[in-house]
Amino acid sequence: MFMRRLKKTLIALSLSSFYCTSFAATHDAFAELDQATANAKRSPEEIKQEFHDYVNRRFDEYEAWRENYTRELDQQRQALINQWGSAQISDQTTDVQYSADDSVRQVVDYENNTATVSVLVDASVSNATAQQLAAQQLNLPEDAVADLNQAQVSEHAVNYSREQENQEKDFVLAQTRAQMNEYDIQAERLIAANTGAPDDFIYQRAYQKKMALIDEAKQRIELISNQYRQQRKALGIPEPLPADPIHASQPVDQTPASNEVATVTERQAEPTPAVVPSKAKPAPVEPVVAKVPVTTTPTAEHQAAQQVASSTSSDQPAATVTEPVATPAAAKATTHTAVAPKKVISYKISLPNNSLAKRASHYQPLALKESEKWSVDPALVMAIMHSESAFRPEAKSYVPAFGLMQIVPTTAGHDVNRQMRKIDAPMKESELYQPPVNVETGTAYLHILQSKYLKRIEDKQSRLYCTIAAYNTGAGNVARAFNADRSTNIRKAAGEINQLTPDQVYQTLMNNLPYDETKTYLKKVSSRLALYQPETTQ
Repeated sequence: MFMRRLKKTLIALSLSSFYCTSFAATHDAFAELDQATANAKRSPEEIKQEFHDYVNRRFDEYEAWRENYTRELDQQRQALINQWGSAQISDQTTDVQYSADDSVRQVVDYENNTATVSVLVDASVSNATAQQLAAQQLNLPEDAVADLNQAQVSEHAVNYSREQENQEKDFVLAQTRAQMNEYDIQAERLIAANTGAPDDFIYQRAYQKKMALIDEAKQRIELISNQYRQQRKALGIPEPLPADPIHASQPVDQTPASNEVATVTERQAEPTPAVVPSKAKPAPVEPVVAKVPVTTTPTAEHQAAQQVASSTSSDQPAATVTEPVATPAAAKATTHTAVAPKKVISYKISLPNNSLAKRASHYQPLALKESEKWSVDPALVMAIMHSESAFRPEAKSYVPAFGLMQIVPTTAGHDVNRQMRKIDAPMKESELYQPPVNVETGTAYLHILQSKYLKRIEDKQSRLYCTIAAYNTGAGNVARAFNADRSTNIRKAAGEINQLTPDQVYQTLMNNLPYDETKTYLKKVSSRLALYQPETTQ
């Protein structure tokens, strides 16, 4: 009897489980059918908006990440300027360390193989005392031995000079150029991914993001100008005068630092021909930069760019601030020694000549392994590592990019993740500090450039030059160097490239690439390839 009831109970439970499972499966099937029906009923406008939303999310992904980094960086730089008169921070080939109280700074320049230790002291402190302080804080890398008695010694007052101020503005300009470059690469990546969004919409969004960067840079430079003026005023240091008295009343936004902006953006932020004004109604886009229409021409852009390095803006009362007019009294005041309660004494020494070679040999096995895996010349991988980070796995640039091959998580990192690892997400910063992951990612990205974006370039040497430039600035900007209409169509550019010799390709890149940083990069990497080519036997 008991067994019979047990069997009935089990049968009931089994049937219940079956019906539940069957119901769940049926429910899932109906849910999928409902979703498919809903998708089928979507209007073309809804589908278009979905594509647009995807593009916006990808651009915003880098934007949010970049904004957080830049905000923290500017706070750090502001504190250093207040204390030292200038802000030196680490980049991809330089390591900068400060003591706990920020009174001693050590700068190791891995590209030039030097180390400089600087001491911030009262103006009355002797050189001997400063040298003792420097020696106590010195912490050189590897097997370097420091003898400060043999060091090259220099000294300067903390007087918040115009030269220091312009150096800080130049940093903002360089960072802005590099971050604008990343938007170019981002746009190119989205177009290659066939997201469904029209190319002109993607270019338009990249253009707006770059214009927003210009506006942001203008504000950052204004803050720098104000900070230096306030520091000079607090210390009773006269405002520096222009070297040429004729330009004494020149507005701040016409200073050399400001004029450089023309070279920063006239060709770099310009919209591609696809988004030049037309009669077609543009796709609805959330405004990014106030008062900058999406149909802005390069000429108007140039005018906007002229204000980037300005210490003022037209929206603020300070916009009319001018440099003091040169008068005999003012000119006499500038000949006096500036009031400087602090001074910086620096000791520069050379590192062992084999330091870089030792680091290179440590990572060469990784380069060989990944080069074979991805069919990339190992000499190219090594030359890029040399130029990007001087073989330092902890390297970080102000883009920011990370690690040995300086990968940006949201551009090259995302591209490799999506195409090679089937992960549609950016890489993590922590991943890129791991040499095996970083070198794999950088080499895989070179493979993507050579085998996908630049595959129509027939000559091997010409394709190599274009690959080097594209690793830094993207294939779209490489195309711009060859297309008469400045379009980013790499297929069209390949036709032009295939009509040229490799030397002509190299020279065209050096003449026409939109970013000077990329020209310097191409020259560096190309010249370093020979260092890592295998020795040939006779």
